[in-house]
Amino acid sequence: MPVELKVELRNELGKSAVKKLRAAGYLPGVVYGAGEETKHIKFDANEFEHLWHRIHGEQVVINLKFPDGTTKMGVIQEIARHPVTGKMLHVDFHIFHKGETVEVTVPVITVGTPKGVKMGGILEHIIRELDIKTTPDNIPPHIEIDVTDLGIGDSIHVKDIQLEGIEIDEDPEEVIVTVLAPRKAVEVEEEEAVEEEAAEEAGEEEQES
Repeated sequence: MPVELKVELRNELGKSAVKKLRAAGYLPGVVYGAGEETKHIKFDANEFEHLWHRIHGEQVVINLKFPDGTTKMGVIQEIARHPVTGKMLHVDFHIFHKGETVEVTVPVITVGTPKGVKMGGILEHIIRELDIKTTPDNIPPHIEIDVTDLGIGDSIHVKDIQLEGIEIDEDPEEVIVTVLAPRKAVEVEEEEAVEEEAAEEAGEEEQES
């Protein structure tokens, strides 16, 4: 079900002006979309925080209500955050129109406990978001995958997900979830640890040079 957010057009542009805007309790943003003029907007930061927690980061259609009475339908395209505090700094909204095909990214969640996990295996959730194409009224807040029947060595691929009226814009052979054998899970963790260590060393070398 769509949610609402009151927004206003803003003239505050540039770092200094936007900083004052945030200090006054607003968040800056932009709205754009096919056939739409890109507009700079602002809205109450606390109101948006409540909205964000309410939708739990899922993909939900938002009705952006302007002071002149017009409403634009869209989704959150991107949230820019402070690299240290994680505080929201800026929000992009993608506007669309009823009936048109839109491209959005939705989260993937799993339900159930795999048979393989009960046998000692480890569930590895590889893809946590999927790009899809559909109409605005058919956008799911998330894609739910039942992993109950997965045994050790079993996987669910993109091609296994069939949703009415929705095209998944990903490689069909990509693995979304899989159940690893206990030894395989340890090997994967060791490989990831080695990769992280190599990446850290590379970063240190760049800083020294």
